[in-house]
Amino acid sequence: MLQPLVIGLGRSGAGLHLKALRELARSPGFRIGPVIGCDPYPDTARDLSGVTLTTSPAEALRALGDPASVVAHVCTPPQSRLPLLRELAGHGVRRMLVEKPLALSAAELDALRELRRHAGLRIAVVTHWLASELTARLTRLVTGRLYGPLLAITVEQHKPRFTKSLTTSAHHSALEVEIPHALALVVHLAGPARVLRAHCADLRVGRQRRPDLGGAELTLHHDNGVRTAIRSDLTAPVRRRSAVLEFRDAEVTAHFPVGEDDDHAQLVLPGGERQIFRDDAFLALFRTAYGPLTDGSPALDFTVAAEAARLLCEARAPGSTERVTA
Repeated sequence: MLQPLVIGLGRSGAGLHLKALRELARSPGFRIGPVIGCDPYPDTARDLSGVTLTTSPAEALRALGDPASVVAHVCTPPQSRLPLLRELAGHGVRRMLVEKPLALSAAELDALRELRRHAGLRIAVVTHWLASELTARLTRLVTGRLYGPLLAITVEQHKPRFTKSLTTSAHHSALEVEIPHALALVVHLAGPARVLRAHCADLRVGRQRRPDLGGAELTLHHDNGVRTAIRSDLTAPVRRRSAVLEFRDAEVTAHFPVGEDDDHAQLVLPGGERQIFRDDAFLALFRTAYGPLTDGSPALDFTVAAEAARLLCEARAPGSTERVTA
């Protein structure tokens, strides 16, 4: 039986991860132990029922016992992630489900690769689009070449994010918010790439300003010639999470679920055919992460996760990102 350990009980940990764990526990074929939560200042406004609260990883692991049975959900801010992963590995934890972004610098990513290799870690990054049925259908279109070779991808990720950006410091750039999901998707579909252009805009509300948190744009060139544009507007009045795939002979549009209140995805094919289906990618990711160690799901492909993180680091590197302050 695997034992969940959720470290960081804010929006992601206490909201998304605990909710998915409760659903996973009700799923046929899954037996998971009681959840241990770790946070000195948990978000008590969220539902923490059934969770044993601890204040440090060492205390939590004493409560859990066998570290080999632990699945650590790392939901802390990215700035503190590498030391925490080292601490967990030092205690013998091998399964880790890590919130994005995986790393914030090339040096940190290199250190994480070495830690993973040396300690034999199984790391899944919470870029859950890779576990979605919509992504599986896109993958079949790309590999099957039904509409010819893939030429270009355009990803749009828009949502209003004023309150969180103005009141918390969890993220320092719009590149860290929605962009990691898109990077994982396009690397999975089109392979390795290089950053041609990175662009961030400030968030402004009245006299308040948050540098680089208004939105971000990335332009990529993949090694196989595919072109990618990723746009994320965090001041948008409406939510949108979509990807347009341009093939030689046709174009398809994928709409990912935009919030926790509805888990339906849509795929619009040539001729106007529209496929609508349930697609709870977050729960699908958890099923994969708690599945057999031999599971070859794209969601557990560390090569894709590391390449997406490398591109994010490249985009964030000093001198590579244009900044718009107007």
